[in-house]
Formats: sequence, C-alpha cells, structure tokens
Amino acid sequence: MPDFPTPNFNTLNNDLPDGEVFTPGMAEYEAAVSIGNLLYRMITPKAIVLARSIHEVQTTVRFAARHSLHLTVKNGGHSYAAYCLNQDGIVLDLKHLRKVKVDVDGNKVTIQGGAIWKDVYSRLAEYSPRKLVVGGQCPTVGVSGFTLGGGLSPFSRSYGLGVDSLLEMKIVTADGRLVTVGPDEDDDEKRELFWAVRGGGGGNFGVTVEIVSRLHELRDGAGLVVCGSLSWKLSRREEEFRGMMEVFNGTRWPRELTVDAFWHADNGRELMGDMTVVYNGSMKECMGVIEPLLRFAPDINLREMNWMDWVNQEMQGGFGTTSKIYHHHVSFIFGQGAITPEFVEDVLWLLKWAKELLSNKELFPVLADQDCESASGVHFLWDHIGEKTSEVEAEDTAFYWRKGEYVANIKLSWSHPSQSSHMLDFEKLCKAVLQRYTLNKVASYVNYIDDTEERWQDAYYGENYPRLQRVKKWWDPGNFWRFPQSIGEGLQQIPVLPPSPPLSPPLSDSRSEPQSPFPSPAAQDLPRRLREPTGQIHKRWEEFSVKNPATIQSAGHDVQRTLAANQATREHHWR
Repeated sequence: MPDFPTPNFNTLNNDLPDGEVFTPGMAEYEAAVSIGNLLYRMITPKAIVLARSIHEVQTTVRFAARHSLHLTVKNGGHSYAAYCLNQDGIVLDLKHLRKVKVDVDGNKVTIQGGAIWKDVYSRLAEYSPRKLVVGGQCPTVGVSGFTLGGGLSPFSRSYGLGVDSLLEMKIVTADGRLVTVGPDEDDDEKRELFWAVRGGGGGNFGVTVEIVSRLHELRDGAGLVVCGSLSWKLSRREEEFRGMMEVFNGTRWPRELTVDAFWHADNGRELMGDMTVVYNGSMKECMGVIEPLLRFAPDINLREMNWMDWVNQEMQGGFGTTSKIYHHHVSFIFGQGAITPEFVEDVLWLLKWAKELLSNKELFPVLADQDCESASGVHFLWDHIGEKTSEVEAEDTAFYWRKGEYVANIKLSWSHPSQSSHMLDFEKLCKAVLQRYTLNKVASYVNYIDDTEERWQDAYYGENYPRLQRVKKWWDPGNFWRFPQSIGEGLQQIPVLPPSPPLSPPLSDSRSEPQSPFPSPAAQDLPRRLREPTGQIHKRWEEFSVKNPATIQSAGHDVQRTLAANQATREHHWR
C-alpha cells in the first residue's frame, strides 16, 4: 500500500488562499480520481489540488518540483488512458478555472484552462447564436486538452482545426513561470513553444491556464445548422449500406458538410450503420448535397436546430463518476479515398466478430447477468475533417496528419475483468486489420490516446516528433511533465516501417482452422484467439484496473458509506 498524505500537504494547503488540497478518504478526492473507466480506477495520487487562480497553479507546480512529486493536470477528465492522473503524486484539477469572456467586436473568446465546452457554448449563446468557436461535440470535454491535441470539430471542414484558430495561450511552465505565446512571437523559443502546443498533446509542456481563440460565423443568419443521422439496420439493409459507402467514398463533399461515422455492435442489439450529419447551412441546401446518399433509402433523422441544442444531446458514456465499465480506444487516421469496399468489409467483419465475442457466454459466464451484457459493446467512429484542415502544411503546426480525412477510433467497452484479456486480443486484431489503411500505415490521433500503442511517437506526431523533442528539452529539461507516452528529450523516433504485406486469406481446410462466418482477410486469426486467449493483460490495466467491480461504490446519498467502501478497496488493492 502506498504512503498516503504527508505533512507537506498541510503546508501546501496553507499556501493556497482560495484553493484546496484533498487526500484519500475525502469526498472531493474520490470525485476527482473517478474518471469513469474501471481500467484505471485504482490509480491513487497522494493528493488532489483544486486551484482557483493562476497564482495557485504556480504555487502547486513549485511545491511539486521542490518535493520531487509527480504532477499531472486534469481538466474535464476525458483522458482515454487516464494520463490526467498519476500514482503517488499530485493531480492539479482545474475545474474552478472556467471563466469565459466573449469579445464580439474583437471576434475572439478568452477561455480559462479548466473550462469545458459546455461553458463556452453557453456563454457564446448569450451573445449570438451565429457565433462559433471551433470546439468539440461532447459538452463535457475540457477545452485546453481538446485544443492541445489539435482540436477536431464538426466545423473543422469549414474553419480548420481548433489550433488553427488559436490566437494566444498562457502556460505555467515546469519552473512555475507564466509564459504567454502567440503567432507573432519575436522570441525564437516562445515561437517554437507556440508551434508545439498546436497539436503536441496535453501534459507535455506545462499547465494551460488560458486560451484565446478566434470566433467564426455560421452561414445561416439565424445560426441554424442541420444535425442528425442517416441510419441503416445492417441485418436487413447491408447491401444498400455498402452501396452508399462506395458512393460516399467516391464523392468530393463540400466543406459545409461533415459526415461522421457511428457503426456499432452493441451486444444483443441490432448492428447499425449510422452516419451522423452536421451541415453548416439550411435544410434545403443539405438535402440537395446529400441526395446521392439518400438514394440508398436510409432512415432519415435530420432537423434544423441551434448548434447548442445538438451539443446537449452528445453525451458520451463511460466518463461519469458513476460509470461502472471498462473501456479502451484504438485510433486510426485515414486519408481521402480510404473508405473502399475492402475497408468497409473489414470494419463490418470486426463489428460482427465483436458482437459474437461479447455475447459468448461460454467464454464469459458473467454475461448471464443482463446488466453485464448491456454494458458491453464495440463502436467504430470517425471525425470527418479535410478541406480547410488540409490547407495547412504538416510542419506548420505540431498536428502532423494534415492529409487526414477521417480521424477514427474503435471504442471497446465491457463490464467484467474476465473479459479484459480477450478485449486486448481483439484490440490487437483491430490494429492488424485496419492500420494498413492509415496514413503511413501508423497514423492515429493523440487525443484518442492509446496506452497500448508501441509506435506512438510516429503514430501521433509523424516527422514532427524530433522537433517536439527539441522544444521539450528547452522548456522542460528535467522532464517534470511526464506520463507513459509523454514527449521526452531522451527518446528516439522509431523509424516508419515499410507497408505490411496483405494479410493471408482464410484457411480453406476447416479441419485445421474453423472458418469465420464473416469473410475477411483476417478471418483466420480471431477464431484461434477466441478458443485460446493469451491471458495477457496490458501492464497498466493489470496494475490499475478494478479486480472486483462489485466493491466499487458509485456516488450516492450515503456519501460516507461510499467513501469508506472505495477507500477499503484501494487499501486492499495496494496490499
């Protein structure tokens, strides 16, 4: 069991006029470390600091440096690999630094580092429904983390990435200094830092305490957009869906149109092919633009609405403090024209296999519990970019994959630790099947971070990684800001591997290898994994995941009982 609070934290608490320090056993501590993913629920920092000013952020950074304590920053808590937390260090929670100031005349918005997108959109709505900041669809995602990774928006095709509208950023560096950077820096090192924070990922260079971003105007005078979905039930409409995807892939779509994918294989439910539509214009215009897709008879659920009304519907599961699921995300970035019939075939094959895997009660007797079954699922999603985002060169910002058109992830969710090793096997298969379609056969998105990705330097940053290392060495020579996939001056870039040969076709001799009911180039691989799982679990999953979900209490009316139960679980875990 790790050592819990030391007297030093009392000193820190006294040095924070308005902020607070919380330690294990306190309600505020439990809320801060509960990011909603049971894979990392047992990460146990020594303390949580809630800062209420930039000065308190600086004080906390200096305290951590003075006492050689690991410090990570949390804003929003949507880190897919829980890199906002750390073991035995300090977590700096920015949730009270969330002021938003709108300057309509100056056409810009100033956002504190702890704000989430809901804060920003709500404030903008007070001024004009037509004003837009390039932000995310999920209202509870932290603005600073979103922006540091590049910032993919349904309006990126119209106005670029979030970092392309960035006017200024204030950062507390490893030595506790407050540094302001922007596009017109005379100082070479500040100019390099501004380059790096535009896509270099959160947690690498300092604490982002303020962002200034350019505002844009929606095309419709009343600020209305078209949002909704086109849907196909694949058990009955797969042929039409495949035909639609072939037309979709072969069409150059206008920048006003964004079409995201949401293909899902929720256990025990209909396999669906959903295409989420966001159109920057009127319904009449939208229907004319997407007419080639409508010929394939989808179920249509589109309507004109204010952008904020759509955002309020886009709540992601698995990040609330009451969540009781394990989830993992595998990321890919595909270029224009990559969504070929072969690609669609492989993705649908993976989803069908996932459906079979997650309903296999011989492998997972726990699935007899309906609650466990309903919590499991595999979703394939992408964010549709391109057009305006591709007008910036790869080396002009740290976000390298400017030729990307589809920033995708496969979300795996499950409800019992007995499924974890099988899901890791399935994750590896997803990479084996789909990475060959990605840019450079490796591209993925740092904000969809994957702690099982071995070639992450190339996957997230491509040829920009050595430059990021140089920036890191200048601004953080002691590697104060660190996590398992943080930019490090001592790391060497991994060479890009040559393209992988095509995967072997399915074996024809059923006596040596059972045939998959779903033809695919990778069909020979998964059946063996189902019968002979490796039993290996990723190191961080093994170290920090909840071994018995029944012992974790969700926040409820009996707060003291919840705290006592969760603290007992932590103490037992670290014995």
